[in-house]
Parts: sequence; structure tokens; C-alpha cells
Amino acid sequence: MQKFILVSLASFLLALAGCSSTPEKEEIEETKLEVMDAQQLFDRAKGSLRAGNYTRAIEMLEEIDTRYPFGSISEQAKMDLLYAYFKKADYEAGQALADRFLRQHPQHDNADYVYYMKGVMHFESEVGFFKETFQADLETRDTTNLEAAFDNFKSLVEVYPESKYAPDARKRMIQIRNLLAENQLHIAQYYMERDIYIAAANRAKYIVENYPQTPAVPYALDMLIKAYNILELPELSEEYRKVLLLNYPDYDFADL
Repeated sequence: MQKFILVSLASFLLALAGCSSTPEKEEIEETKLEVMDAQQLFDRAKGSLRAGNYTRAIEMLEEIDTRYPFGSISEQAKMDLLYAYFKKADYEAGQALADRFLRQHPQHDNADYVYYMKGVMHFESEVGFFKETFQADLETRDTTNLEAAFDNFKSLVEVYPESKYAPDARKRMIQIRNLLAENQLHIAQYYMERDIYIAAANRAKYIVENYPQTPAVPYALDMLIKAYNILELPELSEEYRKVLLLNYPDYDFADL
């Protein structure tokens, strides 16, 4: 019984010692960062990235960015920091870093990667937007991030058409156009359901003119036909009916 008590007491004291040493350990780690040079910080940061410890990687990469703002290690550290911000979903910090990097190094060999990451971060910022159910305030929805993502990808494929990131950027541009057109279609349908036919027709026409070859176009044409019929504008309704039948001969008018 006495032996059991002694063992328990020893275990308790060890646990207590471990708890009390935690702040001291953290302080030692901070001191280590202060005495590390750029290469040491970079190597440690790489290890943290490989381990998926993005918080720790960001801490060390930011240390490089602050203490060693110039040089090859600094430039590569910024690329890794951009990636770490993305993995942590800190898109605001990532965008700020990307903008600063492009201002400082507009002709850098990795500029295509920075444009690509800017687009991806804008896109990911907006993912939840299209996962939500469209509500009654559709006309006030903000698609700024998606439009910015499209512009970033467009800059990439125009300036760096041979970049290894260009194929994925082109695919994402198509996806974004489809999402934007779908959003406009939902808004047009919102107006149709509330008998605001002129607004519905204007939105549908905008889709046809600005998002050709997207899946929303035949539905927008159908809506134009219906809206102009209700507005007693049979000539315009017939004009869009011909366009719909010519371009989408298998379209089912009951789809909308």
C-alpha cells in the first residue's frame, strides 16, 4: 500500500513538473527563433509545412519576411508563406502578401504562381456563397470575389499562357462563368415569381449577352420568351423563341 502511494505521488509530481515547464518550453522556442538565421528558419518552416503544421510554418516564414526581406531565401519563403496562408484559409493575409509580392517583383519567375494563388483564394472565399440556399435577397448578393478570381485567372492565362497553372486556371474560369450565370438566372427567376417582368427580362438578356455558351443560356432565352409574352411584346418573344430553337433544338420548354 505504501509503495502504491509513493508511485502515485511520484506520478503526480512528474505531471505537475511537466505542466509548469510548458511556458518555459514555449519561451525557449521563441528564443530559438530569434537566434536562427534565414536558412535555419527556412529549413524548420519547410519541415512544419511537410508535417501539416501550418500555424508553426507561418510563424517562422513571417519571421523570415520581417528580418530578411530581400534575397533568394526571402523570395522562396514568401511563396511558401502564401501557400501556408491558403492552407490555413487566411485568405486576407494571403491576398495582401500576393499583392505586395507582385508590386515588388512584377517580373519574378514565380509571378504566374502568385496570380494563380490569388485566383484560388478569391475563389475559395466564395465557395460557401454557392453552397447556400438562395434566399429572398438574391438581388443584393455580392459576387466580387468570384469576379476577382476570374480576373486573376485571366491575367495568368494572358500573360503566362504556357504556365503549368494555366490549364487549371482556364477550367476554373469556365466554372466561374457558369456560377455567375447561374446566379443571374436565380435573380431573374426571383423577379419572375414576383411579377417584375421587365427586371426579369433584363437579367435574362444580360445572361444571353454576357455569358454565352453557359448552361444558363437556354433557360434565360425561355424566360425572355415568357416575360415578353406577358408584357405583350410578341415580336420580341418570337425573336427569342427562334434563337432558342435554332441553338437548342432539343430544349424542353417544361424545364424552367
